[in-house]
This record gives sequence, structure tokens and C-alpha cells, in this order.
Amino acid sequence: MDEIVKWDPFQDMTRFFEEVDKLFAGFLKSFSDELYATQMTGSHMNLQVRDEGKNIVITGDIPNAVKDTVDVVLCQDQVIVSGETTAKENGGQEYHWSRFTRARSLPSKVKSEGATVDLKNGKLTVRVPKE
Repeated sequence: MDEIVKWDPFQDMTRFFEEVDKLFAGFLKSFSDELYATQMTGSHMNLQVRDEGKNIVITGDIPNAVKDTVDVVLCQDQVIVSGETTAKENGGQEYHWSRFTRARSLPSKVKSEGATVDLKNGKLTVRVPKE
């Protein structure tokens, strides 16, 4: 006669939860790596806009920006900033590269003639005359 095997209903559940943990651990790791990369490369760049009478001033932090790749486009009442960022980590063993584009509405129409763009130490400043 066959032996009676004691069944543990929690054994299957434990195995199931272990598999779910593995699945989420991999997903969360890839998500946190992406979040870390975007923080390191400035992909969360925030543009601030100030009205200074005759001019609109747009500022933003772009850490690790590659100066020759940063473009600023002015179109009536919008500004679009795009470019590339790079960062080296772990003594140069890891290299992060990112491309970004940010658009922001302006409080009034602007003229591209007479606009100035300055990027120093990861700080972007755009000064644009109003129409």
C-alpha cells in the first residue's frame, strides 16, 4: 500500500511568493537603475521662467551637460531646450549618456533676435526680449 504524504498547503504559496519576489526585485532594480541614471544625467531638468520687465529669463540646471550639444529653440511663447549629458561613475568604469528635451510655455511672446544663452558649470541661463 502507498504511503500517505502529508500535504502542506503553504508550501505552494511560499514558492509562489518567492517567484513574485524575484520578479519584482528584477523589475525594481531596473527601475531604480533608470531613475539613478536620469538623476545623474540631468534628465529631470526643470526650467524656471521669470518675467523681468522687457525680458524673459529662463534658468535651469543641466548637470553633466555636453556644451556643444545643448540647443535652445524659441518659438513665439515657448522655449525648447534639448541636448546630451554624460557622467562617469566608479572611477570611469561606468559611463552614463542621456539625451533630453524640455519644453516650457512662456508668459508672453518673445523675439529670438537679441536672445543670449549661457551655460556654465551645468547652469543654463537664457535671456530673451519680449515682443
